[in-house]
Amino acid sequence: MQTKILSIIFICFFIILVSCDSEHGIAPKRYVAETTGFGGNIVFYGVWPDSIKRTHIVMFKDPLLTSLNFNILNLKYLSLEIPFGVGYYNYSSADTFLFPFDGIIEAGEYAYLAVAQQSTEELSFERKDWFVTGVYYANGDTTTPGILTIPANTMVRDINIICDFDNPPPQPPGGN
Repeated sequence: MQTKILSIIFICFFIILVSCDSEHGIAPKRYVAETTGFGGNIVFYGVWPDSIKRTHIVMFKDPLLTSLNFNILNLKYLSLEIPFGVGYYNYSSADTFLFPFDGIIEAGEYAYLAVAQQSTEELSFERKDWFVTGVYYANGDTTTPGILTIPANTMVRDINIICDFDNPPPQPPGGN
């Protein structure tokens, strides 16, 4: 009888021990929201131009209807550089960001997501220095850039972009 009681106490103690965490004791585990952001793949077709010095993913809140829309206030995401010459690049805004500096993407709708390249050594925010090589299109509609909707606490996946150096997309206003 005494061994049964000790066994029950041991089992209860073991369950409590396993259920505890160092911060909250036996309180239920807190829900951790998923990062708000987006990710996917970029596929590059054709030969990379030798003049390219930098390649980035850029995302703008408002459409690029004039060259004035290409500005730092409208820019909501700028990736780290994509390595020169790759054929395929997997990305996530949660771990490939250069801007915003804290890596936090706000929930909302974004009008323009693209892969853009520069032939300048230094990062420039002047529209004339960028050439768009790939655009995100929603639902296979390649007539207009896709609206990217990012709900709060959601990582939107499969935001894929094709970059075809032999057949680049229409350029936003203000480029060369």
